[in-house]
Amino acid sequence: MRPLGTAGALSADRVLWVPYAQRGSIYPVVPLVQELRRRGKEILLLGPDGLKPLAKTLGVGFQPYASDISYDWSDRGRSDEHAMGPRALGRAWFRERVRAEFLEVEGAVSSFDPSVLLADSFVVGAGMAAEFRNIAWASYVHYLFDEGAEVDAMYRIWWEGPGPGNEPYLRWWDELRGSVGVGPETRPPRDVPWLRMSPHLTFLLGHPLLRQGQRELPHYVARTSFPPWDETGTGVDLGEWPSMAQRRPRVLVANSSAWQDDFALVRETLAALADQDVDVVATVAAEHDLDTDVPSNAVMSGYTSHTSLLPHVDAVVSTAGYGLVSKALWWGRPLVLAPRGRDQHYVADAVSRAGCGVRISWPPDPDELRRAVKEAIGSARTRERARQLSGPIPGHAGPRRATEMLLDLVRRS
Repeated sequence: MRPLGTAGALSADRVLWVPYAQRGSIYPVVPLVQELRRRGKEILLLGPDGLKPLAKTLGVGFQPYASDISYDWSDRGRSDEHAMGPRALGRAWFRERVRAEFLEVEGAVSSFDPSVLLADSFVVGAGMAAEFRNIAWASYVHYLFDEGAEVDAMYRIWWEGPGPGNEPYLRWWDELRGSVGVGPETRPPRDVPWLRMSPHLTFLLGHPLLRQGQRELPHYVARTSFPPWDETGTGVDLGEWPSMAQRRPRVLVANSSAWQDDFALVRETLAALADQDVDVVATVAAEHDLDTDVPSNAVMSGYTSHTSLLPHVDAVVSTAGYGLVSKALWWGRPLVLAPRGRDQHYVADAVSRAGCGVRISWPPDPDELRRAVKEAIGSARTRERARQLSGPIPGHAGPRRATEMLLDLVRRS
């Protein structure tokens, strides 16, 4: 192993980017990648073959995984792969995936010789490979990570049901590290929730309002405020919207980009608002059958760039997915949220407490939906509170500041 940071040039001219291959995981970090590109840094995206078009769009290099690693949550058949761990196959399932990730990053390091690695914290093997090769690395968190948790929330959700206390978790974590040839964890027990993240530099993405926990963050963790980014060129054409000339209120309703049984929200919102003086655009990101009546005041599409729609709507209805809510708040749009699972309840609670949206129950009820949309659109207080939360949030790193932090990490290594 070589001294930390000796791979590549100390100016961080070569960045190995290892994302988790889901829209909601990748898009939040793209502004940082774009800023690195603007500064002339060479970036190699390592991931499943399906990310090749994204690499081309961003103007970065691409190296496909040699092994069969899939992170596809877009359809019902693959939706629960992340939850299969001990419940179906024991810990071997996750250990095997981590080892495959580790080997993929090892190969890319050997061929690309990066100065620094930028990795999604979901790709656990990437950080271990960087540590094994003594390469400076940064990670990012694109979901609602409870900063006050005592144990890694993903351990509870993915791998062990209710989850253990600190000591059992540390034993499991060191076993996982040992399976790829990395020594025991050196961080203190108080950092247990952060062990999947980089001890050099970790970015918390998404709208700062939604972040949880009152504990002091580890010194290597930074909250950010990045502008939204989506791939464009597909989905709804704004010219298709009814009554564009009259300009009555417009409502966006969207489900999760990862498959879950949440199409009821789209169906019930279309029904609830069919006779209202509003226009509705419904976007269905995952692979659902679009088997519902679309009233005359609505259009429905598959995946559509929300950053192209949000400047033109007056309210957003969703299941409280962290990514869409962050984007809606950037544009200062009031929200109607029907949380169904995962971190959605925490997101909806944060929005409700902040006064910039309305939380409703699941399954969604048309009468409740109708009242909530009327409140979101009609309440001057709710609209103003959402407006106050729009744009970059002072005191949180934007893409330029985050890039400086990443480059400084390599200079210090």
